[in-house]
Amino acid sequence: MNSVAIASTFAMTSQAQTQQALQAEMMKMAQQQDAALVALLQQGAENLQSAQAAPQPGLGAQIDVSA
Repeated sequence: MNSVAIASTFAMTSQAQTQQALQAEMMKMAQQQDAALVALLQQGAENLQSAQAAPQPGLGAQIDVSA
């Protein structure tokens, strides 16, 4: 092999390693975003359940709106 072929092979190998590292980092970031979305959805569901429960005393559960 001549020096150009060796340099070309090294460049391609280096580029492939860089691409794999970037893909791994992007997958890690996507997993973190998915986990944050799941946590947000769970929190929203919990807030919805607590909002559907009876209001606490003094929060307008027995308001007379007849005029």
